[in-house]
Amino acid sequence: MIKVIAFDLDDTLWSVEPVIKKAEGKITSWVSRKFPDLVLNPREIATHRSEILRKEPELGFRYTELRRRILEEIFSGYTKSSQDAESLSHQAMAVFIKARNEVEYYPGVEATLADLSKKFLLGTLSNGNANVKKMKISKYFDFSFSAEDVGAPKPEPELFFRALQHTGLAGREIVYVGDDPINDVDGAKNAGLLAIWKKKGETASWGVTNPDATISQINELPNVIDELNLLQKSE
Repeated sequence: MIKVIAFDLDDTLWSVEPVIKKAEGKITSWVSRKFPDLVLNPREIATHRSEILRKEPELGFRYTELRRRILEEIFSGYTKSSQDAESLSHQAMAVFIKARNEVEYYPGVEATLADLSKKFLLGTLSNGNANVKKMKISKYFDFSFSAEDVGAPKPEPELFFRALQHTGLAGREIVYVGDDPINDVDGAKNAGLLAIWKKKGETASWGVTNPDATISQINELPNVIDELNLLQKSE
């Protein structure tokens, strides 16, 4: 029987693209006030990103630190010392992270989480740097882990294993809900969990995956969970 439902965050509970655009806009405005002559050039940012990742590939899933390091390198050409550049990069990232956590949930998300939390333990497992603990839906979740917490991104099994360890349950007692057929569905299944694929246009045709169920809206979950539990009873 399913006892725990774990969720991906970006593009599962909300659309991430407008959130990132807004957060980057906040940084751009902040930078223009601090450095009127500095324009954040996408090509320059990409160059710094590539160089940093070449030297420190482990930052590939540590999105907050990677972005901060890029800003620090850019700021170093406009400050008197490396310490000033580092300090300003932290200030800029505080602006970014605040906006990063200001999301607009998909329709039905809050009501569905409230309903499910009465019957199941809920958690989040995410590759991204959104912090659900800073959001109003945090009250519905028992646990929240990120790729940075465990040192590896999905579809590697570490995040899923952390959920198993935290709950002390067997894989078939946990179902994971996510939009990415590789990172979320295949990752969860390979780690022994059940998986529900929340289809969306841009990932609906990616490869071949084998979810235990498929939904298009989060508010479909209660009925789908009931169906999966009935199926387990009949096995």
